[in-house]
Amino acid sequence: MTHVSPSRMETVEVAIGGASYVDWPGVFVGVIVASALSWLLLTFGSAIGLASVSPYTANGDTATTLTLAAAAWFALTQIYAVAMGAYIAARLRPRASLVDSDEVGFRDGVTGLTVWALGIIIGLVLAGMVAYGTARTGAQLAGAAAGTAARQADPGYTVDRLLRPTNARQAPSGQGQTDEATRTEVGRILANALTTGDMPQADRDYVSQLVAARAGIPPEEAQRRITDIYNQAKQTALDTADKARKATAVAGFWIVFITFIAGLAAWWAGTVGGSHRDDGV
Repeated sequence: MTHVSPSRMETVEVAIGGASYVDWPGVFVGVIVASALSWLLLTFGSAIGLASVSPYTANGDTATTLTLAAAAWFALTQIYAVAMGAYIAARLRPRASLVDSDEVGFRDGVTGLTVWALGIIIGLVLAGMVAYGTARTGAQLAGAAAGTAARQADPGYTVDRLLRPTNARQAPSGQGQTDEATRTEVGRILANALTTGDMPQADRDYVSQLVAARAGIPPEEAQRRITDIYNQAKQTALDTADKARKATAVAGFWIVFITFIAGLAAWWAGTVGGSHRDDGV
């Protein structure tokens, strides 16, 4: 059946009866287009970022600028990709019945919003699949996480400080000869202490003996050295973890904000696509 639009005096094909108000084939086309555009633009942005940064000139300011630029590009990419997918889906949707223009605009907006929502759901499903695959290697990840705090505190350097003689020029015989196995063992003890938040007394006594013998200092001074250096390394690890927590929180809020703006853009693009469909633009 055809309907003559009073404002445009042209025929527009209208689907009536039991037709669905949401044109799912069009929605899926919109999601596919949005996903492809998102991947393409993100890849393009990554290429630009890598091309504009050199390891010979990189510094803290460069890293900050690049991070802000990447966040802005991610936002623009997601908004544009979702809006384009919503526009296409609404443009492909036939008018469901003889209704006024406000109702048509609402349904077109819902079509665009459906593209946005379905894209999020598919993204969550894919993320869940990735998380499932990652969970299968949980033991390895747990082992790696156990040493993260120690790595952040630079355990090799920390072990050097523990075993350093008080006077390298007058080090007694036997000092400066700590074998690699002993250094590795001390590093593991320190990593375990930083991970669990405490160094057992047995480990502390054992390390103090090694430090006293290696550094040529009394056991009491070795104990104090262990306490001071351990506390410094623990504070460094905590500071690093706190920075990571804050960065993750900021990133989470930013993603939620951009996703919300993309939803608004999808609604707007859906109404524009429907209007262009009816106007024959």
